[in-house]
Amino acid sequence: MARPAKYTADQILDAARDATVVHWRDTTITHVAKRVGAPVGSIYHRFPSRDALFGSLWARSIRRFHEGLVVAAEIEDPVASMAAMARHIPQFCRENPGEAKAMTLYRLPDLLQKVPVEQRAELATINDDVDAGLRRVTARRYVRLTDQRYRLALVGTRQCPYGLVRPLIGGDVPREFDEICVAATEGILALGD
Repeated sequence: MARPAKYTADQILDAARDATVVHWRDTTITHVAKRVGAPVGSIYHRFPSRDALFGSLWARSIRRFHEGLVVAAEIEDPVASMAAMARHIPQFCRENPGEAKAMTLYRLPDLLQKVPVEQRAELATINDDVDAGLRRVTARRYVRLTDQRYRLALVGTRQCPYGLVRPLIGGDVPREFDEICVAATEGILALGD
């Protein structure tokens, strides 16, 4: 009979997140093991490689980040919905600095090349629900959904706000960035009217 695991995957991922705040891309398995109080072998028992561990951390952080975007997409008024999406980005990064830092570890196309094959299917579809929600909101906002309008919505609600906030990750994300992101979003979305 196998003995029960002493450290859960979430405990290890929490330690990896916390170590990432300090060491960012230089974080090692040893840093994580010290934080969780486990031998290095225990980490490798759960995660076969450094990229498997940090890829799992990245994916968990992205899923947690997406929760707010999914909720915002359900707001009936499309203008308010898209503003809530934009506002969510600085708020999430301010309130979850470890998760925000972990989201900067990889770009998805690069990560797909590094993680074990068994992780790739989940990662390849990680944005699907958020993208579908944005398509629905974009259709409500403009009535007629076109590729150009969807690109404007993507840039306005995700890429621009995240681009504004990303240089601040790891430090203070001032509250005024909530409305800065909304103002930028509204300006970009107006190009589709």
